[in-house]
Amino acid sequence: MTRSLRGSALAGALLAAVLATAGCTTTLEGAPVADSAPAPAEGPGSDPVAWAGRVCDAVLSFATPATSAPDFAASADLPSVQREFSNYLGGVVTGVQQGRAQLAEVGRAPEPAGDDAVSRAAAELAALEDDLTEVKGTVDGMDAADPEAFMTTLTRAESALTGLTAPNPVGELGAAPRLQRAAERAEPCRQLSALGTPAPR
Repeated sequence: MTRSLRGSALAGALLAAVLATAGCTTTLEGAPVADSAPAPAEGPGSDPVAWAGRVCDAVLSFATPATSAPDFAASADLPSVQREFSNYLGGVVTGVQQGRAQLAEVGRAPEPAGDDAVSRAAAELAALEDDLTEVKGTVDGMDAADPEAFMTTLTRAESALTGLTAPNPVGELGAAPRLQRAAERAEPCRQLSALGTPAPR
C-alpha cells in the first residue's frame, strides 16, 4: 500500500470515529461513477504503447535513410559515386538530427527504465552524428582525378560506416518487460523491425 493510500485510510478511520463519537450518521446518495479525468499524456499511468511508438518514430527518422544506401555499381563515374555517397550520408545525418529532436519530445516513460533507455539513446545518437559527419567529410574530400587514392578512401569510408552501431532504445528495455511488450504492439516499432537493423551500412 502506498503512503498516500495509507494516509487516506487513516483519515477515513479518524472521520468515522469522530462521527460515531458525535452520534451522527451520514448517508451518501447516488451510484459511484468512474473518474472522468483523462489519463496522463506521459509518465506513470500514461499509455506505454503510445510512448514506445514515439520512441520508434524517432529511430525511424534515421533508420529509414540509413537502410537506403545507393548502389554504386550503377554509377557512371567516380564523381557520381562521390556525389551519391555524400548525398546518402547527408540524408542519414539529417535523419539523426531529426531523431534526436524527436527523442527529446517523447515525454517521460511510463516506467523509469524507459527514461534511462532514451537517455542512453540520445547520447549514442549524438556520437553517431559526429561519426557520420566525419565520414561525410572524408567522402567530400575525395579526389576523383586520382582513382587509386579515391578507391582507397572510399573503402576506408565504407569500413568506417560498417563499424558504426546505431542506438536501439527499445531493445535496451530488458529491465521493463511491460514496455517491451508495448513496443511489440506499436506500429512504428513494427515498421522499424521490418527494416532489419537501423545501423547504417
